[in-house]
Amino acid sequence: MNILVWRSLLVWLPKAVIGITALMTVTPVYPGVFMLAESLADRVGPNVITHPTGYRGAGRELFVTVGIASSTSPNDVIKMWVPVLNAIKTWNDLVPTLGNVHKAGSNVPPGQFDFESVLLHELGHCIGLDHPNLASESGLQGVQRDYTKTTRGADGVYNLDPGMDGVIGSREDLRGDDVNLHWFRKDNNNPFTIAPRVDRTTYSRELLDLPPGHLFAANANLGVASLLGLGNSGAVMQQGISTGEAQRTLSPDDVATLRLAMSGFDGQAGTADDYTVVLEFAGWTDDADIVVRFDNDETTFAACEIRAVESRPGHFVITQGNIFFRDDVTWFFNPEPAGDPPRPEIFANRLSGSATVSQREHLLLEVSLFPNASLNKPADCWVRAVTPMGVFWLNERFEFVRSDQAVRVYGGPLIFIDRLPILNGSASGLPLGEYHVTFAVDNSEDGLLDASFQDSVEIVIVP
Repeated sequence: MNILVWRSLLVWLPKAVIGITALMTVTPVYPGVFMLAESLADRVGPNVITHPTGYRGAGRELFVTVGIASSTSPNDVIKMWVPVLNAIKTWNDLVPTLGNVHKAGSNVPPGQFDFESVLLHELGHCIGLDHPNLASESGLQGVQRDYTKTTRGADGVYNLDPGMDGVIGSREDLRGDDVNLHWFRKDNNNPFTIAPRVDRTTYSRELLDLPPGHLFAANANLGVASLLGLGNSGAVMQQGISTGEAQRTLSPDDVATLRLAMSGFDGQAGTADDYTVVLEFAGWTDDADIVVRFDNDETTFAACEIRAVESRPGHFVITQGNIFFRDDVTWFFNPEPAGDPPRPEIFANRLSGSATVSQREHLLLEVSLFPNASLNKPADCWVRAVTPMGVFWLNERFEFVRSDQAVRVYGGPLIFIDRLPILNGSASGLPLGEYHVTFAVDNSEDGLLDASFQDSVEIVIVP
């Protein structure tokens, strides 16, 4: 059996960002957007998918255990306990959020690194995900690392040009013959959205599948988020964190990438080989699939190491993961247990995800809200409809108004809402075409659109 070992060393760089620098081998090492994809591109092609421990091709729940190493001091175990449980819960919930990069307003003190945020990133590596950006393993410096992950093309160098919009990592990038490794949503190439169905029918890394006018696969970095009007949003798997910063919830790109792997060997959602991942906390033990420990001999900041075997052509399964942290870094250990985040839902004619409605039919839009741990917490709510006639917002009088600026429908304590109608009438007056309606809830009540938690429905109006 061919066993592969992949290792990342995370270092504290001059600009206080996380970097991945080194590889070790038992056989050659292979990093990528899915772990092991980049260096395997020449041997098996760039479509490598890496799966969590235990996957064998049968559709089921994969229980992957996470432990704190037995060598960890009791004092450190106490400090790590809540952040480890929180990070496990975040991956298990698999909730896509926006506005998930918090500098101002986080509980992380200036000059300290958030242990939970770094652990969330490292756990992503241990279940098969890699950086969507070129990152420091490319050998590049500074902002050039934010370009979308590729291999070097036939010319042997990275081709790096931000294109007309000047934003690195966007759809306008000119990348020459570089081979894209980032799986993008085919209908919009927007890493801050997620398709109702996630598999190889809706996601691709082939540039021929890009929407018309798009030049390259966009990745979920802060610059692209800003370009799209989504401040303070970024993929957890994007390399880089600053002191005083917290990033403790997943982005749509993180969720979509894992869900793509969960469509199984056949790459088709809804078939017999689909699986789900359940991380389980095993406690203070070395007997776990993923072991977290402090070990200053292994890293200058934090490090991830995985072992994997090829289970099917182009599909690799992780057999063991280790995460290392230095104990002399100024870590902040979040003491606050995570509750379930708010969960907004939106339905068209009682269907979630998508619906086709004839102009001869009735159209009913409904929203539900489960506040969970945010019950009675002040927050803003928004409903946006992107239509053939322009962008409309639901205002506080429950009227859809056309506006290029965000219009809030509600600001105040979050309460439980069960199937509240927001539109109920004939579809005869609606032009033919596609309508994208989103119900979003922010983390705070400030009148500014963050859309931290959201759900959308796609509606197609037909004759």
